[in-house]
Amino acid sequence: MSNDTEIRCKIMFRMVRNNITGNHKVTVDTATTWVATHDRGRAEDLIREMVRDPVAPIEPYGGSRDNIRLTSIQDGVQFLKENDCDIPFGYD
Repeated sequence: MSNDTEIRCKIMFRMVRNNITGNHKVTVDTATTWVATHDRGRAEDLIREMVRDPVAPIEPYGGSRDNIRLTSIQDGVQFLKENDCDIPFGYD
């Protein structure tokens, strides 16, 4: 698994586990704190790439590009499965 995939997996795992969907949102800055300090710059780039990707399970929320949420929990779990990532307990 590449480092980029590992970073995406960590972010997606945390978003699924914390049910960041619907009215719940998180800032990009907060999401980058979920990875190692030396990976935070890359994590921000990857999050912004995923927000622009129409098939990625992360979308902007609230009129600000810095607020993000999952398109749905199911989409987040599917992403984790497709990338051989860990899945939070109770979501598999």
